[in-house]
Amino acid sequence: MTASSEVQSPETICVPGLRERKKQETRTAIHEAAVRLVAENGVAATSVDAICSEAVVSSRTFFNYFPSKMAAIIGHDEASVTDAQREAFLAGTGDDDLVRDLCTLLAGITDSVTRRGRDRQKVRELIARRPEVVPELLVIVTEMRSQLVELAELRTTPAHARFAVALVIAALMCALDEPLDPRIDEFGDWLFSAVMSMRDIANAST
Repeated sequence: MTASSEVQSPETICVPGLRERKKQETRTAIHEAAVRLVAENGVAATSVDAICSEAVVSSRTFFNYFPSKMAAIIGHDEASVTDAQREAFLAGTGDDDLVRDLCTLLAGITDSVTRRGRDRQKVRELIARRPEVVPELLVIVTEMRSQLVELAELRTTPAHARFAVALVIAALMCALDEPLDPRIDEFGDWLFSAVMSMRDIANAST
């Protein structure tokens, strides 16, 4: 039997999964420690060292997971479009379903750095208690917007790309201070529903 045809032992097969689970647990511990400390003490009084102490990790480990204190608070770790997400988005053509596809894409990005709705609910509660978080959150959203516009321009005109992304980003901001509809399972569907509500409001004003 050659090396390439050897059957892997269960222990060998499980290692990558265990490693990923451990990484997720560490990331969650850092994020939850940051949220607790900021909720109690505010952003200014919460340092990276304090978060590390609360999460029982080193500062080196902290920066392996999050680029900044604010990123740890929000639960945002260099979110970017994956190759698979890019390919799926570009499978669409022109303006057909552009906004819906952007909603699906943005939901995929946010879900890749959160545990679906759980972290979003924590962030909403934190914003209610500590509104000083909002300016930093807007910086993160602006960075995300640039990625989306660049990608949308590959399917439509620059003007349409900017307007479409603006709608989807506005829907995302609504998700931070409005309870999500429990009847809608997918965050992307909720975002699209919010965009359609904005459309209805605009139409009613004409």
